[in-house]
Amino acid sequence: MYVLQAVPDFASFPVHIVLEELGVPYQLNILSFEAGDLDRPEHRALHPFGKIPALVTPDGPMFETAAILLWLADRHGKLAPAPDAPDRAAFLSWFFFTSYSLHTGMMDLLHSEGTAGEANARAVADTARARLIQQLTEMDRMVSTRRPDWLSPEKPSILTYYLSVLLRWLKAFPTFPDLAIDSTTFPALYAVLTAMERQPAAIRAAQTEGLGGTFFTDPKAE
Repeated sequence: MYVLQAVPDFASFPVHIVLEELGVPYQLNILSFEAGDLDRPEHRALHPFGKIPALVTPDGPMFETAAILLWLADRHGKLAPAPDAPDRAAFLSWFFFTSYSLHTGMMDLLHSEGTAGEANARAVADTARARLIQQLTEMDRMVSTRRPDWLSPEKPSILTYYLSVLLRWLKAFPTFPDLAIDSTTFPALYAVLTAMERQPAAIRAAQTEGLGGTFFTDPKAE
């Protein structure tokens, strides 16, 4: 059985959804950021940097959202192109772009004060927002022209769920409300959000984490 160390609506959320989608036995261990649970020795033993997520597996503990998602997909042969699939190279490019570029950029937008201090928070957020819009526009163009099945409204994948959570955060948690990014600006990606929001696995995970309603497409209306 897997054990997922999670904080509601943190980076553990896409892993939680994928565990539900895979239908594998797992235990959800909800931690409290405010109570300092991430700094406790028992959590640090699983994640040396005291962050979320961490996943206890039969092969030992893992951390980093992208690493966990890809390991689960490969381990269970679902939700991503197989290692020998012709589309694996393109999938990996966009999957790691989502992790290294989009996820990192969103942290700069949503927690800009932590990047460069309060005095520079607005400048960091402005720069991050402009870069994210450019990147998401290019990703939206790729989806609308290439129509890959690993980033499609028709088929859940580790990438559709990961991206859906990130786009949720862009609207739900901006440091500066006027810098929120509306996912409807990217129609191909918005179609993915709409479809993933209706997936039973996503609904179950969202409800467990205290989220409801339009938790991907319009989180402010929850």
